[in-house]
Amino acid sequence: MSYISKVKECKAIIDRITSLSDGESISIIYKGDTYAIRAYKSYSSKGDSVSYSVWDKGFRGMNVDKITGTSLKLYSYDMMSQRTTYRLDLSKCSIIDPESDQESKAA
Repeated sequence: MSYISKVKECKAIIDRITSLSDGESISIIYKGDTYAIRAYKSYSSKGDSVSYSVWDKGFRGMNVDKITGTSLKLYSYDMMSQRTTYRLDLSKCSIIDPESDQESKAA
């Protein structure tokens, strides 16, 4: 799959994520597991903005550092201030539609 076609395939899920308002979330399936992408209001020197985080079914979550054309770049810090990073490939994700309980591929 070429990079251009991968970007086109991921555009729908990126649009869905970036359309989330403070307090909203969507559920996705990634590599067989269900995750929630949540939006929250963050405060910075640039003013108020919306940031995102990815959570599993339990209490583990990672913050979204950057949204690229094909992935989410995630990070978290542990108790010893050790930074952990992960690149979540959006072409391997599908959105769970809560109204119909159906999966919808990003494309």
